[in-house]
Amino acid sequence: MNTASSLIAIALYLLATLLQVRRLQSDSPSGSQHLSRGSMASGLFAVVSHGVAAVTAIATPQGADLGLAQVLSLLSGLICLIILLTSFRRPLHNLLLAMFPLAALTLLIEVILPGNPDKGEQYSIGMYSHILLSILAYSTITVAAVQAIVLAGQDRMLRQHQLRGLPSLLPPLQTMEAMLFELITAGVLLLTLAILTGALYVENLLAQHLLHKTVFSVIAWILLSTLLCGRVALGWRGRTAIRWTLWAFASLLLGYIGTKIALLLISP
Repeated sequence: MNTASSLIAIALYLLATLLQVRRLQSDSPSGSQHLSRGSMASGLFAVVSHGVAAVTAIATPQGADLGLAQVLSLLSGLICLIILLTSFRRPLHNLLLAMFPLAALTLLIEVILPGNPDKGEQYSIGMYSHILLSILAYSTITVAAVQAIVLAGQDRMLRQHQLRGLPSLLPPLQTMEAMLFELITAGVLLLTLAILTGALYVENLLAQHLLHKTVFSVIAWILLSTLLCGRVALGWRGRTAIRWTLWAFASLLLGYIGTKIALLLISP
């Protein structure tokens, strides 16, 4: 693990958060509509440093170290990258006010609780592609789940005619909903590729204690795919979209955490 990169990324994440908070507190009408240049630059450099730290923590000379702290760190870095890139097209940037500090926290945990590279696994290129696609899919669906939670809060406040606070910081409800379905579509595509590569390259699911993780991943895929079909055929939206998205995210979370707990209990 590259500790220097981790510490640099933590400092830059906190700086980016502070700069965006100051922009939101400014009197500028565009303060809540755009990510400040300083925050954008700090965030991009933070993600790059985070990437170096996360990759070097996982790809060790002894093999792949996929400990909980290492995977969560990589996930949080990818989520920040996805939101940053998406914010060039869609105003998702205010989600970074929560994600930047969270990414800094996962890096800090990774520094304090380093992995065990001596138990690193040697994987084939195909297996590495499956792992990468799985993490990308989980990251995208996590962003969609966060988006769904924000959308639920925004919808509730608007129904109660609370026009200050959260609603004033976010795009219109229709735009937020469109962003949610874009994220879900991307998540389904990545999850499809992850499941297919897993079927091709993962050997003996029972021996590796990955069967229930696969089952929960397939359940999440079915839920999200059904939601997309319902959107096209039946016009599903609003609270229905929020519920189905959160159910799918919960399924992925249960599969991942369950696998980690099973491996911790079974491993000597």
